[in-house]
Amino acid sequence: MDLQRTSNSLRAQIVLAIQNDIFNNREVGDKLPSEADYAKEFNVTRSTVQKALKDLQRMNLIKKVQGKGSFVHQTQPKVKLFNFKGFSDYAHQIGATPVNKILDQQVITDGVNRILYLKRLRMFNSDNALIPMTVDESRINLNQFHGLEKYDFSKQSLYSVIRQDYKIIPSTTLLRMSAVAADEELAKNLQCNVHDPLLQAQGIVHDEEGRVVEKAKVTYSNFAEFDLTLGI
Repeated sequence: MDLQRTSNSLRAQIVLAIQNDIFNNREVGDKLPSEADYAKEFNVTRSTVQKALKDLQRMNLIKKVQGKGSFVHQTQPKVKLFNFKGFSDYAHQIGATPVNKILDQQVITDGVNRILYLKRLRMFNSDNALIPMTVDESRINLNQFHGLEKYDFSKQSLYSVIRQDYKIIPSTTLLRMSAVAADEELAKNLQCNVHDPLLQAQGIVHDEEGRVVEKAKVTYSNFAEFDLTLGI
């Protein structure tokens, strides 16, 4: 199989190709081809294949058994998301393409403060299939982030803009976890049934100086797994 030498990394293309094979042709427990076989099939080095397989491990799609090879762990994606670490950052880290759909965006006046309310459906594009991961709700003080409401966050990463244009680094968050029942809107956006239990995290994100960056609420789909970490 010849991969395109384009802006998409070879590693990402390999991840998507193996994902597609797992989703469409394999069952849980199936043994995958060896690293050498994949290297020959994709005409790449074994080190590139190893990195792609590690990405698939992080996504919980495959499991490696020492001395035996790689096996299909599940045929539906379960991606581990790390608290409020930038979604786009994490997607690129595992070789996926992040997709954002703006569900609501408005500027709210709260006393002397102007607050940007941003609600987004966060998805991964996997072999042209959109996998819903989270519904994110953000409240950000525009007195601190002047002009933030003018950005198009369907195309731009919120945290990348904050880091690059405002020179502020989101660093830590205090979390409150709870289980919620999916209402009709969540069920539609996250591709689940009404009343299905979902995990929801609420917290305040601070920068390195302890200043509030964002008040966030994230509701995770059943395609996601959640790992609790102490920082970002």
